[in-house]
Amino acid sequence: MSKKGRQIGGVIGILVIFGLVAGGIVVQRQHHQREVKIAQQQAKIKRQRQAQEAKKQRESQKVAAAKAKEERLKAESQPTIVAEQALDDYLKQIGFSGTALIVRDKQVLLDKGYGSANRAKQLVNTPDTLYAIGSTEKALIATSLLQLQEQGKLNVNDPISRYLPDFPNGQQIKLTDFLHHTSGIVGRDQDNQTKTLDQLIEEIIKNGIKEQPGKWHYMDANYIVLTKVLEKVSHQDYKTYLKEKILKPSKMAHTGFMTDQYSRLPAASIGYLANGAAGQLPNFTQLPGVGDMYMTATDMYRFDRALWTGKLINEQSKAQMFQPGSTSHYGMGFYNDPALIVNRGYLSGWNVSNGFSHGGRIYIVLFSNEKNEKVSLSKMNGELYTKITATI
Repeated sequence: MSKKGRQIGGVIGILVIFGLVAGGIVVQRQHHQREVKIAQQQAKIKRQRQAQEAKKQRESQKVAAAKAKEERLKAESQPTIVAEQALDDYLKQIGFSGTALIVRDKQVLLDKGYGSANRAKQLVNTPDTLYAIGSTEKALIATSLLQLQEQGKLNVNDPISRYLPDFPNGQQIKLTDFLHHTSGIVGRDQDNQTKTLDQLIEEIIKNGIKEQPGKWHYMDANYIVLTKVLEKVSHQDYKTYLKEKILKPSKMAHTGFMTDQYSRLPAASIGYLANGAAGQLPNFTQLPGVGDMYMTATDMYRFDRALWTGKLINEQSKAQMFQPGSTSHYGMGFYNDPALIVNRGYLSGWNVSNGFSHGGRIYIVLFSNEKNEKVSLSKMNGELYTKITATI
């Protein structure tokens, strides 16, 4: 072989060797990539398993917490009490459906449920049944405003322009006008859209006024405005404020805010219309501070007692609250009627009457979940009050 041939053969050999080495490197790289890919897949599967296990653990914890809560509520459940048979007989005779709690001189005369809480599930009303309270929530908002007044953070005689500068006729309309339902505003029409409190306020401002303040005209819009003032002055959303400053000191452990989860609560009642159908629920974002709460009759009594005994507001504020602002007898969240200081609420079949005597000796709390033209809670209040006072 010539010298040139040997050189060419050497080059070819080198190229072959290089090719073999390069090929080996490629094979090694592919093998490494496969190993990396397999490791990544295994890691992904491991993460998915861990996520599934964590999810199962969270669900298990939720179930355990729900069971624990249910057991706690059972332990705290209110027993049925019938100390005055005549009161029980009367409520059965008229066909009352709901929960009645009647107290005289700190003694429970009656604490009992009547009728069905949920007809489909065949659940009966008990002292622990939950009811939407409708407009009786306004009393909690009024109490909150008076608390802020006691702290020097506002004055109920302030013009609304101090807190909402763009409010129409804002220099003339005082906070008391909203509290008394004598503001003269047009208000707003309720629909079923989800809205924020600020959006509701914008609608109320845009609709303006229909007359100067002074004439009584009951409407939710008055207390929606007050709910906004409450948030602005307290620097808290109204739900947080109510939980901390009203529910907690009153020991109202079975009270909450209405959502689409309400019906899942074990003690929830259904509101029924006169035709027997379940009442259609409103969009509760449109009822802030004026109808978006639920509670038991016992918790309403606890609120009344805390209010009356000075745990929430002082005597001066209480007198201001119960002083009628017009010929309607309406003060701030309550009507000051001759026999009872009372407030009422109606919402989607639920009907609430909450009253106590002027001396704070008698409490009549009626929570109904059936609209019945034959059963007037106002009339019931009068007849029950007569029966209770007859034995004093």
